[in-house]
Amino acid sequence: MTNRVVVTGAAGGIGSAVCEVFAAAGATVVGLSRNGDAATAEAFAVDLADTSAVSDVARRIAAAGPVSAIVHVAAAQPMAPAAGTTAQQWHDTLTVNVVSLDLLVGGLRSALTDSAAVIAVSSVHAQATTEGICAYATSKAALEGWVRAAALDLGPQIRTVGITLGAVDGPKLQEGFARWGGEAQARLDVLNTRTPAGRIATATEVAQAIVWLASPAAGFITGTSIAIDGGALARLGSE
Repeated sequence: MTNRVVVTGAAGGIGSAVCEVFAAAGATVVGLSRNGDAATAEAFAVDLADTSAVSDVARRIAAAGPVSAIVHVAAAQPMAPAAGTTAQQWHDTLTVNVVSLDLLVGGLRSALTDSAAVIAVSSVHAQATTEGICAYATSKAALEGWVRAAALDLGPQIRTVGITLGAVDGPKLQEGFARWGGEAQARLDVLNTRTPAGRIATATEVAQAIVWLASPAAGFITGTSIAIDGGALARLGSE
């Protein structure tokens, strides 16, 4: 693989795994993170809640050469319920999780190669959620809507694919568990038990799926979201 790939959230658990697997496949990885500390060939510091900064970094990346894929891993997840989420939390979550991707694609569009792929990392919370993360769940449902709409607006040059993730071992999962306090381990045990695969995912296996979906081998896949959830969404919640 001799591609140049842009990854948001590149310093996080899933993001860093995505960067590593792409690099191992021969790609030049451009990592975007809040502090610019991604261990990638090219790294940029950008706050995805700052729309002007997102547009600016997209122009800088585009000026440096062609891009074959964009992988949007970064996400804001405020711990707040419906009717208890502030306007600023709503704004930041929707901007980071959805709007920033659209701006990034727009700013990079002139640099995107033929058959470029945009992979948007979504969540099972787009379809079935839990209490206390209203803005996050809403934003992930919106992100999957963006995937469908963008496939029509940007095709055939650009493919858009969503990844509907279940639980993935790493810092983000632990952050989510924080709202349960001392029940965190018990919640993890429940996840393992109720996931048909009998375990949660590793960041590396998620990254491997993303790299394949960005490749020509997945060239007929666009406008849809694919669950990588160990079968979690297959289980009826009331059973």
